[in-house]
Amino acid sequence: MAITYSLKKAAEESGLSERTLLYAIERGELASVFVGRRRLIPANSLQQFLFRKKSTGRSSKSETR
Repeated sequence: MAITYSLKKAAEESGLSERTLLYAIERGELASVFVGRRRLIPANSLQQFLFRKKSTGRSSKSETR
């Protein structure tokens, strides 16, 4: 198992586009580090990003309106 992924490899492993991953990095949702000029994404950060629980802020259907 890898410790870090290049942006390209992270995109391949996750099934997401490189652009989507870059947007997530820009929004602070996905951690990355630079080693020289290479951007690397820690494997645990990618896993947390992929399996995060999203809260939409919407009420559930069981609540009355």
